[in-house]
Amino acid sequence: MRRILAGLIFGCILLMGPSAIFGAEVISAYDLHRAATDNSRAADTQYLNKTVLVKGIVVSKGISRYLTPTVTLSSHEKGPELIICVLPRLDVGKLASFEPGQSVTFSGRVQRMGERVIIKECTVAAGH
Repeated sequence: MRRILAGLIFGCILLMGPSAIFGAEVISAYDLHRAATDNSRAADTQYLNKTVLVKGIVVSKGISRYLTPTVTLSSHEKGPELIICVLPRLDVGKLASFEPGQSVTFSGRVQRMGERVIIKECTVAAGH
């Protein structure tokens, strides 16, 4: 009985996860950053600790001081750093697939809203 219940719960989680992500609206790096700087309280309510799809242009990539792989997004090539996408540590090898000037859409959980928006647990969104 426990196995059936555990399997049912696991199946529901798997089914809900992708639908929540793929049903989400894609927000541009510029618009998400603007929301954070224009009205931080409203942005916190709308985005903080929620999963978002954010689209932007890669301006840099590297390893943070916390030893996590990061990809930084802007609204245009060589633009200001607006969004920091933190990838899982095990995805450090995936940094090689990102180049400055490349357009990319990430899915991740908004960790901090401010001068730079930090999004953690980032993965490249499928189909974007």
